[in-house]
Amino acid sequence: MLGNRTVLGLAIDELGVGVAEVGARVGRSQVRRAGRWDFAEPLSDANAQELGGQFKLFLRSNHFASKQAIVGIPTKWIIAREIVAPPAVANALAGLLTIQAERAFSLNAGELVLDYCGAPSDSERTTITLLATRRQLVDQIREFATAAGLQIQVMTVSALALDEASGPTGEGRSYGLYSRPGYCEFWSRSENRPETISHIPTAGVNGAPDEKVKQLTATLQRLMLLLPQQNQSPPYRVTLYDACGLPAGAVDRLNEQLAPQIQVDDGQIRMSMMGLDTVDDTERREAMTAAAVAITGTGTTPPTVDFLNPRIGRKEISSRKRLTGWVAFVAVACMVAVGAVAADWQMTRSDIATYTKQLESMSEDLADARLVVERMSYARGWTSQKPEFLECIRHLTLAFPETPSVWATSLALTENAEGSLVGRAVDDTSVIEVQDSIKQNEVFSDVQMIHIRDVGRNSTEKEFAVKFKFQGVR
Repeated sequence: MLGNRTVLGLAIDELGVGVAEVGARVGRSQVRRAGRWDFAEPLSDANAQELGGQFKLFLRSNHFASKQAIVGIPTKWIIAREIVAPPAVANALAGLLTIQAERAFSLNAGELVLDYCGAPSDSERTTITLLATRRQLVDQIREFATAAGLQIQVMTVSALALDEASGPTGEGRSYGLYSRPGYCEFWSRSENRPETISHIPTAGVNGAPDEKVKQLTATLQRLMLLLPQQNQSPPYRVTLYDACGLPAGAVDRLNEQLAPQIQVDDGQIRMSMMGLDTVDDTERREAMTAAAVAITGTGTTPPTVDFLNPRIGRKEISSRKRLTGWVAFVAVACMVAVGAVAADWQMTRSDIATYTKQLESMSEDLADARLVVERMSYARGWTSQKPEFLECIRHLTLAFPETPSVWATSLALTENAEGSLVGRAVDDTSVIEVQDSIKQNEVFSDVQMIHIRDVGRNSTEKEFAVKFKFQGVR
């Protein structure tokens, strides 16, 4: 990786960028400068260069010198799925995972950047975590960084960088919680592999410190209760990384309220032991996440996830000799195919003429039959006690979650049961979950995402459109 070179860690989210300049000397990291820069408006294709230029001025005025950057993105911008990988060598596994990704994620594989966590084996089946983010987001961040005069080396997930920077937690399964104003990021790790990672929205509490502790207590209880059954006994160890302004002694109070089922460790202390000094104000605590991101690029071990240099989707470069051989083979095959097609065409010309005359003689009968079918179909709609279009709407409604994170704005259905659904959501993950629910329902087929994009300059919501074909209830 980058050895002892000084790098910038950028923890990017919807509101801005946490920045930390970190240098590693003799295996120990040191934070030289840290800060926070807020976006004037959400990052998009239209303003990436403009915001990058403004960020460049911020870096210069605050004396950030390094041009090498490691970027971390929030869990809200990624989708994770745990899958079982077959035994395969690394190159073959990348191809197999690409196929599995097309099944696991509803978006077209070309719209996603994919990577995975875990250590696959060439002799036995292994469980790995497949992660994806939108290619559009990656391109926006690259354009933003280029306009700021930076060269991105790695693009990882900020929460996973916190987990890596804090060092090993010992044997068994461990959990992490990154607390931010308005949301939390939660993950679990087992056998040196992140298992789950998710974005958890939380309600605002008007900045009251005591209310923040109560809310965090309830959030941890709910998260641990919803975890799938694992071969693990309490207490469940959770490392807390605070960036929402918890009061002094908050970790002790959490342990008092959550014991004996849950044990909470202070992530700031663990990060300080790794060379990241603990600071008090919220803005610099957020910048400590950027410092953790930077550390993933200063060691000799590659980061857990790297969307800039993913292990899935790499294109292998063939040798010229092998390429020439394939070209010659394809050319010969094409010549043989053309000859066969020409011969077959000559043999079937007379058959085509005969069938054409038969179709012309049957045209009147076909028109009469088609009219009868149309009348019967129209009459069935009046006599049916279970109209098909109502069943379609009912099944679409069941695909939406009870939580108000995604909603429909319009629905169009044609006479041949083809439909399109338009809606909005608070994040990409909610859209994908709705499309997955529609896709898994046997009454629908040909479910495809038409688009998923930002609503506008002053909104963080996503607009999406999905098309489908209603098969009917069988």
